[in-house]
Amino acid sequence: MRLPVVLAGAALVAVATAAPLGGQPPARRPVSASAGAEGPAPAALPDSILRQSLRVFLDCQGMVRGCDRVFFVQEMGYVNWVRDRFDADVHLLVASLAAGNGGRRQTVYFVGQKGYAGKEDTLVVTTLPNDADDRVRRELLRTFQLGLAPYVARTPIATRLRLTLAGGAPAPAFSSGAVRDRWNLWLYRIDGNLNASGEQLVRTANYSSTLSAARTTERLKVNLGLTGSYNERDFKVFVPRAGNPALRDTVPVVVLQRAANFNALVGHTLTDHWTAGVKLSTGFSEVLNQRAALRLSPAVEYNVYPWSEATRRQLTVLYYAGPVHYQYYRTTIFGRDRETRWNQTLLLALAQRQPWGNTNLSLEGAHYLHDPRRNHLTLSGFVDLRLGRGFSLNFRGSASRVRDQIYIAGAAQSERDILTQRQQLLTNFRYNINVGVGYTFGSIYNTIVNQRFGNLGELGRRFGFSGGG
Repeated sequence: MRLPVVLAGAALVAVATAAPLGGQPPARRPVSASAGAEGPAPAALPDSILRQSLRVFLDCQGMVRGCDRVFFVQEMGYVNWVRDRFDADVHLLVASLAAGNGGRRQTVYFVGQKGYAGKEDTLVVTTLPNDADDRVRRELLRTFQLGLAPYVARTPIATRLRLTLAGGAPAPAFSSGAVRDRWNLWLYRIDGNLNASGEQLVRTANYSSTLSAARTTERLKVNLGLTGSYNERDFKVFVPRAGNPALRDTVPVVVLQRAANFNALVGHTLTDHWTAGVKLSTGFSEVLNQRAALRLSPAVEYNVYPWSEATRRQLTVLYYAGPVHYQYYRTTIFGRDRETRWNQTLLLALAQRQPWGNTNLSLEGAHYLHDPRRNHLTLSGFVDLRLGRGFSLNFRGSASRVRDQIYIAGAAQSERDILTQRQQLLTNFRYNINVGVGYTFGSIYNTIVNQRFGNLGELGRRFGFSGGG
């Protein structure tokens, strides 16, 4: 069943695709093919054409689900996706509202800028409450293709674009060499956060900041990040006064948790399946009793499926190993103030987005080479199943066997430290589990939106009332 797309009250079913060079279709699945279809990636368009392609900024921060930017970029390689709206020819704005039956009404605004100023359009996509994420994003993709077609028609790529009801070939893939960029594809970001809350006897303040730099091409991926955090909790505790228990004094208790970390990751594409790289991290953490920690790990990764299918399915095996050096605030349970150990890690991960639902599972195992008994094993993941009309079932959780806490302080922790979780406690296992089930029935119509009483304030949220719909 195809979800409705509405433009000025009329239903549209056409799909915009880029025709191949020379009029010959490439050996690749059509847009309307199933999520599991396979085929080789087509050749890239000439750089001279792509440099003049339409620049589009995707703005979908308000969407609850379906905003899979990587998927849209891969499926619509005939436009240049930009990171800032001021660089765009078209600002593609997606607004999401709750519909009457629990689904979503997603309005897509196409706002022309620069040479397209004054040219605007609006499309509406309605989705049912139990539609799989893959169906939602494919309907959004179809809507984006339709809405951008009039803009693309005014670019040099227009001669290679066509509208078809089904079976059209997707656009050739975008190449990083197709654009002139004075930043050489580097992206930088600075973030800072301040959170404070308090009552008469309790006050908390959290400060954090992040600096990051990243560069991504078809062959090389570089991620650099520096983070820092400061967490302070102040308590006022009443204790009996010495010599006169009938009176009580207020004693302040301050708990500090500070940490900082630098991470670097460099990955190089070897083939459609293999990637090699190196990971570097260094920092400190009071919670983990680590005055200094340094880790260097060469890594290799294999994906059973080609990376061109990564938005639909991944089955990866990641292995990395290398030395780890620690300096501790307090002597550990093994009598160490500092130590250097070798560690190796193997991670298996499965991720799928299919019409029947989503799957994201991972199994991670690691141990220190000097003592294989110092190890941990973690199974975690999320499974979201759409089992039938209106019926959904999801599982989320993780379970770990923990045997590698070599950093735990040897001195007994005080009752205050245990209650405030000032430092990591010794444990043999961790787990968290969440199971959800939902069933929606009733009217099949989903086009009415009524946002009245959409904001009921703090008391409304406290007592379980919700607006919207």
